[in-house]
Amino acid sequence: MADNAEHKGPGFVYELTRRKGQKRINIRITQTGRVMVSAPSNIPKSQIASTVAAKQSWVLKHLDTLKAHRERHNPLSTLLIRGEVFSVKVNQGKRKRGGAVIREKLLMVDTFSGDPETALPVIETFLKKLAKEELEPQARRISQKLKIPFDRLFFRNQRTRWGSSSGRGNISINWRIIMTPPGVQDYLIVHELCHQRHMNHSSAYWHLVERCFPDYKAAEAWLKANRAIMGLFRDK
Repeated sequence: MADNAEHKGPGFVYELTRRKGQKRINIRITQTGRVMVSAPSNIPKSQIASTVAAKQSWVLKHLDTLKAHRERHNPLSTLLIRGEVFSVKVNQGKRKRGGAVIREKLLMVDTFSGDPETALPVIETFLKKLAKEELEPQARRISQKLKIPFDRLFFRNQRTRWGSSSGRGNISINWRIIMTPPGVQDYLIVHELCHQRHMNHSSAYWHLVERCFPDYKAAEAWLKANRAIMGLFRDK
């Protein structure tokens, strides 16, 4: 059950949701910098406000870190493609839908108006197309090499996950992995394929991951250091 849209906190605003059956007050920060608070339905607002205030330092620290990460990954300035940094240049073009093309270390983006803000959906469309063109055959190659088959590959827009695997034999990956280095892309595909053998994160699962991709911890470290790209191309 949603409360008012925004509540004023100490140096930030937050969105409050009340849930029946919830035991405690939870605070989380989305990849786009929204502070989300959920609380039991019977707790007074004053208690929620005091709990949020007590977490002021934690919230502000994470918001500052997120802001720094987002400034580092500003897709209208520079953009990661396959883990490499490309400069972004926006020009006025003739096509209403716009378009984008790679020229060496430059991503040339055309929009009908030439306004940089209108370039974001054009860049997103370009990256999604590139992901489908490159990552599906990549997943098939890895699947054949590991002898772990899958049925269909879906490209998703998950907010917090790089991928998922279903008991029906399908795997899903976040289209943003096209921004990660090829080795990290391989790891994320391996990660989901291994879930076709173990639908959990048990020790048996991680033993299989390590056997299939021995350097998986380095890939995990890259993802953690560059998690801000998960928040790119989102309105909220």
